[in-house]
Amino acid sequence: MEPVIGIVSCGYMDRRQFVPQTYIQAVEDAGGICVVLPCTHDESIYSRYGKLCDGFLFCGGDDVTPLLFGEELMTDHGHTDFHTDHFHISFMKYALSLKLPILAVCRGMQVLNIALGGNIFQDISLRWPASLNHMQLTSDRSDPCHRITVLEDSILSNILNKNEYVNSFHHQCIRNLGKDLKTSAVASDGIVEAIESEIHSFVIGVQWHPECMYQAFPSMENLFCEFIEKSKNAKNIQYISPKSRTQ
Repeated sequence: MEPVIGIVSCGYMDRRQFVPQTYIQAVEDAGGICVVLPCTHDESIYSRYGKLCDGFLFCGGDDVTPLLFGEELMTDHGHTDFHTDHFHISFMKYALSLKLPILAVCRGMQVLNIALGGNIFQDISLRWPASLNHMQLTSDRSDPCHRITVLEDSILSNILNKNEYVNSFHHQCIRNLGKDLKTSAVASDGIVEAIESEIHSFVIGVQWHPECMYQAFPSMENLFCEFIEKSKNAKNIQYISPKSRTQ
């Protein structure tokens, strides 16, 4: 049976919540059924989202409010929305407690890291040494921008090639990793391009946008297919596990 994937709303635009079609199409093409999970202030709804879904996709979007990872604003780049940011971090913590598969893309990867106590550079220019330009200028978002190296002994190493070319649309990046996370891919300038959980079977964050690349690059399609495959029986595995799952 096709798993239900909860795609977490990217946030608000003109009093509307939205998710780009590329995420929906990527999940559907990989064999999943999509439901969009709106941002909410009511945390009692989280358990209903959890019962409905077999896996969660956290999308890209704007910057995360620095106060939510213990800093004050240090740059004039980007745009934040405190209420959206608070929901994403709060719901990420809940989703992790369910031990269901999670794929977190770009901002979603940064939210994953922050939810587990890590932090980010508010702008890549604040990082030393000097970095590549990770905000590409291109007519097609599927165009590759720079190379990454996938590290051995990672979940991602079983999905992607050791060296991949990825697109890039971010001006922030991982600084310190959160609890129980490890780096699974890096760019040539050392910037963390993918992270994953050391204690969950499938919790992966990627800094690039595979939803824009999967139709042209088979390895990016593999990432979505593996996410969907892991989501198919995730709740059954949790049911027979000797450790209870938080509801």
